[in-house]
Amino acid sequence: MNLINQSPAAPTAPPPRRLWALPVFQKLFVGDAAARVGYQVTLFLLPLLVVTRLHGSGSQAGLVSGSQFVPVLLFSLGAGVLADRAPTRRLILAGTLARGAALGALGLMCALTGVTFWALLATAFVVGTGSVVYDVGYQAGIPSLLRPEELTRGNALLQSSNSVSQMAGPALAGVLVQQVGLPLSLTLATALFVGAFAAFWLLPLEQGLASDDTGAGSRGGAGGRATAGRGRSALAGLRFTLGCRPLRDLCVQSGLFNLHEEAFLTAFLVYGVRAAHLTAGTIGLLIGFGSIGTLLGSAAAGRLADRRHAGRSLVVGLVGASAGFLIGPLLSSHVPTIPLYGTAFLLNGFALGQYNVYAVSMRQAIPPKRFLGSATAGYRLVSLGLAPVGSLLGGWLADRLTAGSALYVIAVSMTVTSLLILASPIRRIRRVEDASALGGRHHDDDSD
Repeated sequence: MNLINQSPAAPTAPPPRRLWALPVFQKLFVGDAAARVGYQVTLFLLPLLVVTRLHGSGSQAGLVSGSQFVPVLLFSLGAGVLADRAPTRRLILAGTLARGAALGALGLMCALTGVTFWALLATAFVVGTGSVVYDVGYQAGIPSLLRPEELTRGNALLQSSNSVSQMAGPALAGVLVQQVGLPLSLTLATALFVGAFAAFWLLPLEQGLASDDTGAGSRGGAGGRATAGRGRSALAGLRFTLGCRPLRDLCVQSGLFNLHEEAFLTAFLVYGVRAAHLTAGTIGLLIGFGSIGTLLGSAAAGRLADRRHAGRSLVVGLVGASAGFLIGPLLSSHVPTIPLYGTAFLLNGFALGQYNVYAVSMRQAIPPKRFLGSATAGYRLVSLGLAPVGSLLGGWLADRLTAGSALYVIAVSMTVTSLLILASPIRRIRRVEDASALGGRHHDDDSD
């Protein structure tokens, strides 16, 4: 595949900028970090309560966990249209507010009447809906905030924050439930979303970072894409995603990975409580420990972005992340549970951090800017749409087989399906900015 070099024709390229020195990026980073910690606490807390407080089955835990991803199927395309037409700041604030309000209401209900399965199910659905609105708006806005050559570095920093939140969230949720109880745990999660809302409220997303440092940009800000959504249908992004081979391969592989990961995490939750007899805090720490690896992998990808082959690094990251989970069930009869699964999550996280940096950067670089929001939503519909199936599958396998056997079956399947990426042309893309040439080969017309 011969990729067109999309470097600007100007005689001199703009000097590289230190993203940390840009006030808008600082506010974006802090607000997103608070929102992601709150979300990770919620993601782990709700199914954990099914197992520990309600003494529910693995299938019930999977149902609550999967309910947080059902809105991806229902609302992603609509959120994509909004991201192309509405200010990004408005979408981010709405998604953050919805999640904080849902957790606050659940905390109040628990303090007054106690937790119920249906309350957890409803809260999971509302939190998932808010996350769809937030994530689509946020991801669609980043390419308007960063120059193409800055996407890998910027996403590496943001993925590092996400890694820390994935590490802190489960550990924090497990310890809080164990030490201070459910109402205070939910109060803290609510407070994190309130803090994120305040940071985003002060963020002038209408001013783009892609301009020079004076703020007089030519590309426009994340909230000011006045022509972006003109004539754009809800299915436009999905058609583009499925019609562009590299983007389609990324989307399918991410979907398969998310399906297996949710299945593995649900089965591991049941395994930890009922087979390994671990406390909620220990389970949270083990899952969170894997995010140390993600943090290191994201940082390495960002630092070495200019020297590494993007496509090959992406492939190695995906296959390595899948194989990392496999060592847990393979060696479970020879190595104690805590060091074994701590190592498995660490290896999985390191490889996943590398994969995420390149995958997110490429899927932001490939779609034409005029419908980046709808393309992002179409991608997320497929890549995250299988997550609730994975949660239900993991719980069902843990009930039908032993939890340990379920982990083995899931890990083997995950590793085998990850090898499909070896047949994709995306492994030949040398630089992330080269991927933008692929977007011009599809949907050159602006009508749908």
